[in-house]
Amino acid sequence: MSAFAAALLVCVAAPAPAQQPGLLFRVFLTDGRVLTSYGEWARLEDRVVLSMPMRRGDPAAELHLVSIPASQVDWERTERYAAAARAQAYAGTRGEADFERLSSEVADTLNAIATIKDPAERLARAEAARRTLNQWPGAHFGYRAAEVKEVLGMLDEVIIDLRTSAGGSATELTLIAPPVAPPDEPLLPEPSEAEMAEQLLTAADLAETPVERSAMLQTLLGFLDRVANLLPEAWANLTRLRTEALVAEEHRVDAAYAKLRTTTLAASARSTARADVRGMEKLRSAVREADVKLGQRRPAEVQSLLDTLESDLASARAVQLARDQWDLRAPAARQYRRALTVSLRAISRTTPALEDVRAQAGPPAKRLPAIIDDWRRDRTRLDRISPPPDLQPVHALFRSAWDMGEQALSLRLSAASLNDSGRAQQASSAAAGALMLLARARADLDAALTPPKPPAP
Repeated sequence: MSAFAAALLVCVAAPAPAQQPGLLFRVFLTDGRVLTSYGEWARLEDRVVLSMPMRRGDPAAELHLVSIPASQVDWERTERYAAAARAQAYAGTRGEADFERLSSEVADTLNAIATIKDPAERLARAEAARRTLNQWPGAHFGYRAAEVKEVLGMLDEVIIDLRTSAGGSATELTLIAPPVAPPDEPLLPEPSEAEMAEQLLTAADLAETPVERSAMLQTLLGFLDRVANLLPEAWANLTRLRTEALVAEEHRVDAAYAKLRTTTLAASARSTARADVRGMEKLRSAVREADVKLGQRRPAEVQSLLDTLESDLASARAVQLARDQWDLRAPAARQYRRALTVSLRAISRTTPALEDVRAQAGPPAKRLPAIIDDWRRDRTRLDRISPPPDLQPVHALFRSAWDMGEQALSLRLSAASLNDSGRAQQASSAAAGALMLLARARADLDAALTPPKPPAP
């Protein structure tokens, strides 16, 4: 058993792979294009976020954050490559130390078996060591799986001998899955400056928003300036022209959609003011048609514009419905207004007297009895008027105002007769209330006679 432990140590004596200075992952797209990610990418719902390196030799020195649709990613290859990159990183850092520790533990176990007298226990210890060894590569990125497989073959021979010693069958079979092999995916070299530029173009093509796309293209132009002496001149010039054309196209599309929004909102305001429901519906269709002609390049902006139109359309429909209702009620409201003609004249005639009472400035006491008689007579006319159901609250305001006005005039006469300043103050308060109710009643009547208007923007 000691000889076998020595053989085990010899099998794991191969040198460890060199450590990598920086871990670069790749995101493979379904169309064959590739993006480089410094460190692992992150999948957030329907987007994939990664940091693209922009400086060769020192990838961490300059990174550009990129977000692309998860639906565009070849996930099988991307995850396979990620596993290979993790395996390489592990091999270059902790792998060898962990494997040496495993080897020592297994060797110690096998050496200890030689001191155990019970054959069954010796067999159990050996089989436990085999399980530990077999499972180790799967938990350690497949590191040194070939060496582990070789050692397992040697250990199986020992276990066969131990089974024979324990009275078992030498041909007894224990089904254990073979150790996990390292990912079979070749790692790519660090991208060149030209590849970085192409990847920026790819990221710009997959950008989620126009602002992000424009920013990516501007970053690419700056990158081309910085590494111009490291790129083939003809290729660099062609890439710059291509990028500048894309930037100009983004500006053109931005201007076209900005104009569409401005003209549409102006037309919407006019149609909403007229409660033109049909016009609003045509305007909504026109926006969709214009978006198709522009290539549907700004879905978020168009949706926002359509949402605004939908809100304006709902407002226009509500106003139109209110106008339909008003059209039904307007004849009765006009008839009620004509019936109030004499009463409204009385209000206009008596308002100066009520304002004098409110200010405690009059009117002359000798005129008050006649003013009160006229006010009561006009109240009788008001009581004979029958308002339509929807204007009953307005009529009630007029009646309350008339009652309060009569109270104010009567208190003023009493205050003048008794030279009572307290009653004069009460008269002033009543007059103020009457004038307020009259103003409110007239405003409500005017509103009932005015067609509904859209709310102010």
